Amino acid sequence: MVESISASTMRQYETTYRQWWNFCSERSLSPYQAPSIIEFLQRVFEGNNLQYGSMNSHRSALALINLQPLSNDARLSRFMKGISRLRSSKPRYNSTWDPNVVLEYIQKLGPNSTLSLKDLSAKLVTLLALATGHRLQTIQLIKLTNIHTSPQGIQIPITDPIKTSGTNRSQPCLQIPRFAENPLLCVATTLIDYIEATKPLRTPNQDYLFITFKKPYKTATKQSISRWIKNTLLTAGLDTNGFKPHSFRHASTSAAYRHGLSLSNTLSSPGS
Repeated sequence: MVESISASTMRQYETTYRQWWNFCSERSLSPYQAPSIIEFLQRVFEGNNLQYGSMNSHRSALALINLQPLSNDARLSRFMKGISRLRSSKPRYNSTWDPNVVLEYIQKLGPNSTLSLKDLSAKLVTLLALATGHRLQTIQLIKLTNIHTSPQGIQIPITDPIKTSGTNRSQPCLQIPRFAENPLLCVATTLIDYIEATKPLRTPNQDYLFITFKKPYKTATKQSISRWIKNTLLTAGLDTNGFKPHSFRHASTSAAYRHGLSLSNTLSSPGS
């Protein structure tokens, strides 16, 4: 059953289990058959300014190890309903920024051939985040063997498990059209140039697209890619305290919605 939980979710659950273990130890209760889950959740709720989503995560973690199915507990269901009314989940971003600010900055960097590997890496991951609207986890999992080029553009199926992976759920496939009108902002061109620039730096079995721009040129982690995007935001003149790299998804979606565009075509008309 544990195999059905992703590694990132299990790390999140570990916080719950530590608190739950201490709670049960104080009261000499079995952590696998305790009748005091509502009391535990009430203490967590009162001691922290958590929204409903975080509280529901605690409940889900306990449901995984409890011998009695929590879904049948009417009192717990009513308790969680009360939490949702008192602290409903708030939207992460109440406002957004104009992606054109970032696009204008990238355009001023000049041709890909003149960029350092550091700047080329940041440019590519930023354009990919804006053009696709996908999570950084998805972008970090792009593999060279999954990149398929055509005269129209590039297709990249993501074959590794991601946050939204599940039974009967399709894996994402990134669609990247060519942008011949402005090669400086063409994601497909930048991707191809990045592959050529990093080819002599890769080890034979290094299949993931993004690698670090300093020796020993290891596969870039999601945290590294996040820093690249954050630095791009900062250098472009945006307030990185208000908007984190994940806000690229929100900005990309908002820009496409405002202009009546699909996410795949967000970069088809920069400046519109």
